[in-house]
Amino acid sequence: MKNFSRTLLLVCATAGAIAPAVAADAPPGILGKNDWLFYSYELSDTSDNSNVATSVGLMQRFAKVLADNGTTLAVAMVPIKMRVYAEHLPDNVKLTEHLSGNYDRIAASMKAAGIPVLDLNTAFMTSPKRTADMPLFFRLDTHWAPSGALLAADTIRAQIDANPALKSVFDSTPEEAFKLTMGKRRQNARARDLIEQLPKPAPAFTPEAIFPFEVTRVNPPKQELLGKAAVPAITLMGSSYSNVWTGFPDALRAALQRDVLAISVGADQGSWVGMESYLRDDAFQSERPKLIIWEMPERDLRATPGYRFRDTRYVMDNTEWLLRAASWAQKSCAASAAAAKLSTAGLGSHAGNVRGGDIVAGPTTDNDFVELTVDRPVERLDYLWASLVASGSKQIAIEASGPALPAKRMTVTMAGDDAPHAVKVPVAPGAAGYTKLRIYPGKTDKFSLSQAKLCRLPEDLLK
Repeated sequence: MKNFSRTLLLVCATAGAIAPAVAADAPPGILGKNDWLFYSYELSDTSDNSNVATSVGLMQRFAKVLADNGTTLAVAMVPIKMRVYAEHLPDNVKLTEHLSGNYDRIAASMKAAGIPVLDLNTAFMTSPKRTADMPLFFRLDTHWAPSGALLAADTIRAQIDANPALKSVFDSTPEEAFKLTMGKRRQNARARDLIEQLPKPAPAFTPEAIFPFEVTRVNPPKQELLGKAAVPAITLMGSSYSNVWTGFPDALRAALQRDVLAISVGADQGSWVGMESYLRDDAFQSERPKLIIWEMPERDLRATPGYRFRDTRYVMDNTEWLLRAASWAQKSCAASAAAAKLSTAGLGSHAGNVRGGDIVAGPTTDNDFVELTVDRPVERLDYLWASLVASGSKQIAIEASGPALPAKRMTVTMAGDDAPHAVKVPVAPGAAGYTKLRIYPGKTDKFSLSQAKLCRLPEDLLK
């Protein structure tokens, strides 16, 4: 399979990454009938409904922010393997009424919230290929098999065509010809992540066979001025189901007859961190897509940004995620009532570093900082917008402080190159009242801060 678009984030992960909200030390792999393996993290009950509702609420607000800034969001949930192949579950694991209807219930709540949903569950449950020789999901792996990836892509295209609003956006994107060629020889699949999730020692399993496919571009890729490759107008923001090896990104290109910027994020980071990382990347900031297809496993809807069973490095407050994502999504600055100006502290204390209201400095250390003072306390909807060069530094810190308030420090991942990059960060996500901002660039070969200003997010964002 050939991947035509660069991957901004690619974190390959096995099945075990986000645990359910129960204490469970047992390995998460489940041995079913006929050598089918399943994943205990797909099990859920009504106790997850509150978290799911929170996730849907965040998506609703985020989708509106994107739409107001020229990008349409559509959500494609991957159905759980346990439902699609319930007949292979062991006798001690039952598909409950909650699990049976969970996908439709979540999809209905998204639609009621105005979020376009691309329903994959119905297609997977009713497809004749579900019981074919080569099923829609791998027998020994959590992921969809080539036939499932192709079905998902074709279903997405059909549902885009059937939705007038999505179809209008889709028709405005440039068409490109891709050719799908099915392999004629069976190959043994290497996908077998669930074997690693079984109690040890795991039994031996007969390899499963697949017919691979290949997708090729019919014509040379389109170029922008100066020979730069054009960034696709459609982005696939996905989980490990959207990893290159699954074939899904290529299947989607063939089904849509459009180039797609494919992004796959491992479950240790999760979809929320992955989406924010994409938003701050130049691929979004300078070449915004018209359509984002957000592929997310059904089982992950309960894992909100603040889900405590996630890798602790990637846990954040739910509202803070929304404020950060909404800040990165803004195309223009709606001025805040508060104004920031450069202070004479830190790098601003050296006249040679100050050029107008900007900072241009040579090498910096971990102790160097730029300080901005604010003429009135900032509020939760206020965010800092600036252009930064931090050559050699992959991460900067932004610290907000104020009278009688503990300092609040946030980190922002940077490219670390010589080019200027936009930074859009909420400065008071937890509480209002901050009056001073410090930017710590870390160790750099070259650093600059320009066009720093305070902007305001939409007033209805948190309502």
